[in-house]
Amino acid sequence: MAQPGGVTAPGMTPPSPGRPPWVTALTMKLLKRDVQRAIVNVTVIQIAVVTICACPTTLIMIAGAIDVSVAGTVALSGVVAGLLITHGVALPLAFVLATLTGVLVGLVNSFLVLVVGITSLISTIGTLYGTQGVANLLTNGLPLAGLPSSFSVVGNNSIGGIPIAAFMIVGVVAIFVAIQRYTSLGRYAVATGSNAAAAFLNGVNTRRTMTICFMLTGAAAGWGGVVYASRVGTPAPVMDPDLFFQVIVAIVVGGTSLFGGEGSVFGTLLGSVLIGVLNNGLDLLGVSTFWQYIALGALLVASVGSDTVMRRDSVQRVLQRWARGVLETGGPGGPPSLRADAVVEAESPIKQKRATAP
Repeated sequence: MAQPGGVTAPGMTPPSPGRPPWVTALTMKLLKRDVQRAIVNVTVIQIAVVTICACPTTLIMIAGAIDVSVAGTVALSGVVAGLLITHGVALPLAFVLATLTGVLVGLVNSFLVLVVGITSLISTIGTLYGTQGVANLLTNGLPLAGLPSSFSVVGNNSIGGIPIAAFMIVGVVAIFVAIQRYTSLGRYAVATGSNAAAAFLNGVNTRRTMTICFMLTGAAAGWGGVVYASRVGTPAPVMDPDLFFQVIVAIVVGGTSLFGGEGSVFGTLLGSVLIGVLNNGLDLLGVSTFWQYIALGALLVASVGSDTVMRRDSVQRVLQRWARGVLETGGPGGPPSLRADAVVEAESPIKQKRATAP
């Protein structure tokens, strides 16, 4: 506050000459809003690949399997897109062929699981390292250079101030929510994950369901590789070690069970957003990356632990209801000794004496 004679009181900042105080306040508010918008945009761009890969992987886990080859498929498809563009292939066609590369990886996974009979965890670990090896062979272990600036448009540019990645997230989530809720594939995935044998006996083609789920996961990972390489600007044959971990955390935190038969694509989106907000929030607070790993690990353990406890409690409640019904009615065709009145009579010495009295 200025004193008479133009002297400023101690501890106060003199107002800028010719600028009213409300202009300064409005400017600071707009700057704060711009910073918040920038943080949101960065978060959206960061979670784009995780969300794109996690939505179809949710279907795989609902169906009772798992696909850990996502990170390798992302690396391979990004390299394929970069190689095709450097050899003169048009940008849209290169992106389509890179996505089809992911579909091919999904077919390989389904062949190993359904035909060869290897468990999904082991087979997809094999394709994880196989895809990374192929990506290194194609590039001699070096990142690709000489790509046009248009290659980075998909991963970094915005439309009307909204990142392109946001539109892709909305589109992918809408597609897989529709598949899960309104198509036979979503219902068959739940049936297969709940009880594959019972689903097969009820007419569900479990092999075709698993094959389509693996192909969709591969296609999404292929497109995710294009987005990831576009965001970085230089495709490299190195998989992101955090990608698969974040995908699994997003799926499990979103409510999908590791045991199959239960899950939600929309919940996966919420889990992905939670991971992005958590990572950016810890970055803004200056928290070390090592502590961020610990936070994500604790989040995963807490999610899986709560799912396990709730599932165990629900099983116990079902068994208790079944046992109570057997004791009360004797069950369908059950022996009389299991009925409630027989149990009471066996436990009551007075009734036993009355029953044996002449």
